[in-house]
Amino acid sequence: MPKKGSGHGLKGTPEYSAWVNMRQRVNNPAGHDVFYYKDITICPEWDDVRRFVADMGCRPTSGHQIDRIDNTKGYCKENCRWVEKTSQMQNTRIAKWWVVYGVSYNSLSEAAEAHNTTPARIKGWCEGRTDGGYTYGPKPNCWSAKKYPEWMK
Repeated sequence: MPKKGSGHGLKGTPEYSAWVNMRQRVNNPAGHDVFYYKDITICPEWDDVRRFVADMGCRPTSGHQIDRIDNTKGYCKENCRWVEKTSQMQNTRIAKWWVVYGVSYNSLSEAAEAHNTTPARIKGWCEGRTDGGYTYGPKPNCWSAKKYPEWMK
């Protein structure tokens, strides 16, 4: 196994940081509340940061992060991509579909933008709300549902 962090010239680069963070999430899942990494692995080739960078390429912009395409599978070239944070948040175990008046949206912010309103208002339309002591149910044909099944938690 190659020594991590030595002789590769990548320390301090965004790609090296992404590699280190990916390894920490998998090797210390208890420290990550939002993501669940039980049974998630990193392919053996990516023990070497140089191979990780060769497979993934350079991070396109400072807003991009490493993302697993299928959250039930581990980290490897075929299952990873660079995405912006908003796209990554749509691919977490807590992500939801938002259906507003029968139209499905990938995220709360996408639905809010499409309807020229706030995410809080869309959430109220889809999940109901309490206002001034009154409880209002969801609007007709508006709802939200988790993207990933409960067993993935």
